[in-house]
Parts: sequence; structure tokens; C-alpha cells
Amino acid sequence: MHSPSRKLNPSARPSVMKTLEKVKAQVEFDKFADLMWKRVDPLYNELCLIISEALILDPDSLVKLNGEMIYVGLVQEVFAQLRNEHLRLVFNNFQYVSYHVYNKKAYLRTALYNVFFEIESHHGGLGYY
Repeated sequence: MHSPSRKLNPSARPSVMKTLEKVKAQVEFDKFADLMWKRVDPLYNELCLIISEALILDPDSLVKLNGEMIYVGLVQEVFAQLRNEHLRLVFNNFQYVSYHVYNKKAYLRTALYNVFFEIESHHGGLGYY
């Protein structure tokens, strides 16, 4: 849902891979490495890719989260605030899901969005960072 005047030339759009590099820096990706094996679980990379994809979408478009349609711009604002601890919590919670997740990407996108508010409310409100 965007107006034709706002369409970007495809070459002018940020790429997922360039955005992925920025997201990995934002969440301190290297800190996810297992101390003994020095490798990062692929789920952390998947979480970073989901964040990266959302950050390059048209902010006026809609995405489904928590079963409701929400503007991508709002999701982008939240995802731009995610840090290492947010992804760790999503990762840990996902390890304990006891039911089959049919749409893993949608599930994780919603979990990433919700975890921001979960941690913020736990720490006493926005402005924690």
C-alpha cells in the first residue's frame, strides 16, 4: 500500500545483505558465538535476516503481526531498537516452544516485535537504552 510517487528505483533500495551487516553490528552478532565451539547458531542469523528484511520494506506497507495488520514503519521503529538481549530472549523462548510452528518466519517476526515491549516493560519503560 504505497503511492506510485513513493516508489523507489530498485537499484536505489537498500539491499537485504547490506542491511544485514548493519543489523549484525546493532545486535552484536559475534557475541552469540558458542564459547566452546566458536560458532553461532543459525537461528540468530535467521533472526537478523528477518529484521533486515523488515527494515528495507516500504514503511507505508502492511505486515501481519499478532494476527493483525500493522504498518511496516512501526515495525521498523521497533526493530531498529532491538539489541543482543532481545534476540537472546527470542532465541531462548523459541527453544522451548512445544508445538509445531507452521510459519516460522511469521512467528519469529512477531516474537521479535513483542520482545521489545516485553523487555521494556520489565525494565520500567521505554528509554532503557
